[in-house]
Amino acid sequence: MGEIQLAAVPMPPTNAQAQIELHRALAPRYAYRYSFPFSRLFQQDWHAEMMSHIPSGSGPILDLGCGTGFFLAELLEAHPKAVGLDISYDMLRVSDQYIPGAKLVTGDAERLPFRPGVFDVVFCKGSLHHTRDHVAFLNHCREALGQEGVLIMSEPCNDNPFIRLARALMYKKSQHFDVGDQGFTRKGILNLLDQADFDTTTVKKYGVFAYVFAGFPDHLGILKYIPGNYWITKGFLALDRVLCAIPGLSLLGFHIVTVSKPKRSTR
Repeated sequence: MGEIQLAAVPMPPTNAQAQIELHRALAPRYAYRYSFPFSRLFQQDWHAEMMSHIPSGSGPILDLGCGTGFFLAELLEAHPKAVGLDISYDMLRVSDQYIPGAKLVTGDAERLPFRPGVFDVVFCKGSLHHTRDHVAFLNHCREALGQEGVLIMSEPCNDNPFIRLARALMYKKSQHFDVGDQGFTRKGILNLLDQADFDTTTVKKYGVFAYVFAGFPDHLGILKYIPGNYWITKGFLALDRVLCAIPGLSLLGFHIVTVSKPKRSTR
């Protein structure tokens, strides 16, 4: 009987490798996205909402999944001890135009290269949904926080079935998304935080019309062709705040913002 020849079968890429490759291609798009004043206005409002939850007197802060550093640049203005981490070196290279000289770390958010309890605040702006073991990711966040630390997240929200369907179709059809990077329901993300031994103190929705029309001109660029788009965005932001504050209408929100603290029983 002849010798059986085994063909070499390539191993499927890990999620970390897949995210690195995806964001290598996306890095130039992020720079383009923030090049429009109306888009920057939207992002700045989003960042202000997240930063409003920083406890008074907070020290070291981690922007986990900092990407191109647009959020970190604003964070550093008020909190010079902030540090940014991202798995994509290509994304961090883009950040040089926003935050030259900032403290940046290329690393995997699922294996944080920091000693336990070093941060007072950990920010995750759209980072959790890029991981696959969500509870493990959140456990790493908790370990990085001090005794009174706070985790502040903003993640895609799929409470609205129409938003959930739109995201699923977009992620499936577009090469600029990973099909595994799905959003969360309010109940689902709170359950994940509970499993990771967090007590969640704040839950709110963010972004409706401004999110769709001003947030991502690299995907939906209608507003960039309309005169007065900066002031239109201002109007959208004001309207969105009203919609997201009304219980029934908050279902329209595209993101969910949570503020959580480690359970005392875990310390």
